[in-house]
Amino acid sequence: TLIANRIEEIFDKLMATQKRTGGDRATQVCQTRSTILARQEFGESLLDIANDLEIPYETVKTYAKLARRALKIK
Repeated sequence: TLIANRIEEIFDKLMATQKRTGGDRATQVCQTRSTILARQEFGESLLDIANDLEIPYETVKTYAKLARRALKIK
């Protein structure tokens, strides 16, 4: 539940940075990015996260970078 709370916290912050929040795409992207970042913060490797979510490693790496950058702005 601790990681779920962190995912929700990151998700809310990422959604606040979105310019277009009307569709499903922004929600899905923010959910994925918050999941990746929270799991990384809790010690999982990006490679393990990529395998678990069935997303290419490079995409997971980029999403983590973009999520960290978005959180620094706010």
